[in-house]
Amino acid sequence: MNNVSLLMNIVVFSIISLTSWTPSAAAPDGSLPAALYTDPPLDPTHPASGQGVQFQSHGATLNGQLYRPPGEGVHPTVVLLHGMPGNEQNLDLAQSMRRAGWTVIAFHYRGSWGSGGRYTLKGGIGDAKALLDSLARPASAQAWGVDPSRIVLVGHSYGGYVAAQAAADNPTVLGVVLLAPWDISYDTRAWGALPLVRRNAAAVAEFDDAEGRLTGANAHSLLAEVMRDGAQLDLTHLAPALARERLLLITAERDDEDDKAVGLLPALTQLHAEHVSVQMFPTDHSFNDHRVALQAQVLRWLAALPGAPSLAPE
Repeated sequence: MNNVSLLMNIVVFSIISLTSWTPSAAAPDGSLPAALYTDPPLDPTHPASGQGVQFQSHGATLNGQLYRPPGEGVHPTVVLLHGMPGNEQNLDLAQSMRRAGWTVIAFHYRGSWGSGGRYTLKGGIGDAKALLDSLARPASAQAWGVDPSRIVLVGHSYGGYVAAQAAADNPTVLGVVLLAPWDISYDTRAWGALPLVRRNAAAVAEFDDAEGRLTGANAHSLLAEVMRDGAQLDLTHLAPALARERLLLITAERDDEDDKAVGLLPALTQLHAEHVSVQMFPTDHSFNDHRVALQAQVLRWLAALPGAPSLAPE
C-alpha cells in the first residue's frame, strides 16, 4: 500500500459523520429503499412525466432532460451533472430519484452531445451556474416543477468538480453529492512532472473517448487546458465552502487517485466539517457492479435532508 492509499484509509475512517462502509445496498435488516424497485402511485391529474428541455448559457443553447415526479406544483430538485465526455450519465439514478419524489434535471454542457458552443473544462462550471440562475427565476422554476429553495447538486467525475464549484458559488443549495469527483489539479501536478512525450501519451489515454463527442475539444486541447488552468480547478481549494454544506462523498476503491478526493478528504477533516458523509465502494469509476448500492445510498441520504420527500417504507 502506498502512502496516498494509506492516507486515504485513515481519512475515510476519521472524517466527521462518516457513513459506515458496506458492500451491500441493503440496510442492516436486509431492506432496500422502495424507490429502487417500485413505481409511485398514479396521479391521474398530475402523473410522472419526462421531457426534453433547453436553456441558454453564454450564448449557447444547451440540451437537457427533465424528469418530473407525480403530483401538482413544484418539488425538491436534483441537478444531475455527468462526467467528461458523458458516456455514463447515471440515468438509472435519475429515475430512482424521480420515483422518490424529486424533480431531476440532467443536461449536456456546452459542446457536448449536441449542445451548442465549444466544450471546455471551465465552460461546464459556467453552464451549471447558468442553469441555477435560470431556476432562481419563479417562472422558470414553476414551468419545470422546481422548488428553487430545495436544490441538490449531484455530480459524477468531472461533474463532481462542477457540482463542488457550483455549490461553492451558490451556498443556498440544499446539499451536494460528489461521486468519484475528478480533481483536475491532481493531473496538472502529475503530468507536469512527466517528459512531454509521456505527458502526451497519458492525456491520449485519459481522453481517448473525447473524439466525436465534444465539439472543439480533443485529447490535445484538453491536455493544454489541464496544464494551463488545472491549478485553478483544485478540488481541495473548495473544502472551506463544502465544509459548510450537507455533503455526500462516494468514491470507488478501483479508481484512479485523481478521482478519490485524496486532498479534499483530509481538508474536510481538518475543517471539522459537521455534515459530511463519506463512503467508498469496492468498484470502479462508474460504479459498474454497485449501481443498486449507489442508488440506495444516495436515496437514503437525500431523504434525510430538511424538507425532502420521505422514502416509502422499505
